[in-house]
Amino acid sequence: MQTLAKQLANQLSYDVRELTHDDEDQIYQLQKQQQDYFDLFLDHQLTKREAVADLDEVASEATADQKHYLGLFKADKLVATIDLTIDYPAPQLVWLGQFFVDDTSISASERQQILNQVLATLKKLTAVQVQLLVLKADQDSQQFYTQAQFEPVSETRTKAGSVFMDAVIYQKTL
Repeated sequence: MQTLAKQLANQLSYDVRELTHDDEDQIYQLQKQQQDYFDLFLDHQLTKREAVADLDEVASEATADQKHYLGLFKADKLVATIDLTIDYPAPQLVWLGQFFVDDTSISASERQQILNQVLATLKKLTAVQVQLLVLKADQDSQQFYTQAQFEPVSETRTKAGSVFMDAVIYQKTL
């Protein structure tokens, strides 16, 4: 069976592969462009260590082989990252972590097309729902996922950085 990255690479006009520590500099460069997001919960500029933490973090009660931290590359430049945990927190459910794009390389409509293709690919792999958490203070992400037809299903508090913040769990049935 093809890996998730290979399946997505066949569907998207990007080179798609699992990110590794060899990609730390590019991950940091991409995430530094998202400082407005990180300002919601950090009282400082994003550090490289914080930017690359997702390389090794796995959700509680998930295993490392369930996690897919994917990079989308155009001419060897990282232009998007998407963090997926398959069959989490339940079978046939996918947890979508961060989804960042390089706004200088990817338009809003291309960002939407990437998400749509990721969802279509997950559906082919028997996923039935995708869930994610959006900070209430993150109006841009709330708008993006609402436009992508994700629905808010519950509210919670989450630790972001060192502070607790209100958040919304969004869900989409595939």
